Amino acid sequence: MAIAHPSITSGSSEPLDPNLPLVWIRPHYAAFNGLRAVAVFLVFLVHYGNYILPRQLTEYMWVGVDLFFVLSGFLITGILYDSIHDPHFFRNFYIRRALRIFPIFYGFFLLLFILTPILHLAYAHALLFYFFYIGNLALPFTNLDLYNPTVITAVIHGQSINANIGHLWSLCVEEQFYMLWPAVIWLVRSRTRLMNICALVSVAILIERIYLQAHLSPALLDNALIQWSTYTRIDTLLIGAWFALWLREQPLSTLRLRRLAYALFFIPLAILGIRMAMLSTITRNHFVFTVGYTLIALICSGVLLLSLDDTTWLARFLRTRYLNAFGAISYGFYFFHHLFLYELQDLADNYDIVHRFAFIIPFAVFGLTLLLATLSFRYFESPFLRLKSRLAPQWVPATDHTLVALHVSEPRP
Repeated sequence: MAIAHPSITSGSSEPLDPNLPLVWIRPHYAAFNGLRAVAVFLVFLVHYGNYILPRQLTEYMWVGVDLFFVLSGFLITGILYDSIHDPHFFRNFYIRRALRIFPIFYGFFLLLFILTPILHLAYAHALLFYFFYIGNLALPFTNLDLYNPTVITAVIHGQSINANIGHLWSLCVEEQFYMLWPAVIWLVRSRTRLMNICALVSVAILIERIYLQAHLSPALLDNALIQWSTYTRIDTLLIGAWFALWLREQPLSTLRLRRLAYALFFIPLAILGIRMAMLSTITRNHFVFTVGYTLIALICSGVLLLSLDDTTWLARFLRTRYLNAFGAISYGFYFFHHLFLYELQDLADNYDIVHRFAFIIPFAVFGLTLLLATLSFRYFESPFLRLKSRLAPQWVPATDHTLVALHVSEPRP
């Protein structure tokens, strides 16, 4: 007979019999803020790590975005499935998501419009695609030689300064997922059917990526259609969703959970590594952007499952004080970190004195972004987050068939 995880029933994380089946669904996952911290730090290294590390070590650290996707799919699906009988199912979900995501996102656009006449800001009208969370769908079909909708230019004392919001493509993918997935769960309701949908759509998207890679024009491929489009990337979220649904009726012993987590991590990693070693630079990317995305999603799922067990080395590492604090502000950090990337790159390339001391850049940017994200979370985002309990209180099922059939912790993309 399966029992709840010990951290739920008694507040203890003392190890039990490793062969005893446990339910791994919990109201709160202590390690998940640490996972967010790791994910956002990996993305940061993609953009700034080449100043201090060989490019070969940082070029694929964009997998931090995939870790975010798997985590969001897991948490969002758990929240939605557990609250399927909530009479305010849609209202509560969307209010809580809006209070988490919109303040920084639309606060940025509001500030942008206010500063336009003051700083003589110049930007393409297509920037509005990002305002409506569809910039990732529009950009691949944009002629970037004429204008780039992700670039915002300010003119200060005759000097042009560029900001870039291209990294918001991932927020567009997540927001579009949030718009569609609740309706699917509410209409289907059956856990088994939802799992089948996740699996079938994920396979279909993999086939679609392979087809598009072989048949798209070079211009569309260069404009990141496969990398950024929701209809080519949402399978990573659905893989996280599949595991959230599967675990809700699949008690696992500690040993089985760990074995599954290690298998999901090491087997796809070995396939990915061996295959990439056999390919040239160009064909290697073709593989990564097709089959590789699926393998990376499975690897991230293995990391997520291993972090569920509070007694593992990974979970203990992820629960450390500073990682937990960093993960709490990870959304703001992700939003701010990329804005002046291109400007800093131009500065480092054009001025020899800056180039000689370019190793300082990632540390300076990290510190500044950390400060901005901390101030934003404490003084701007937190007042909105405190409204959740009043405007959209969490729903608890009337029947308590298991001690852990409660809402899981809120994701922060």
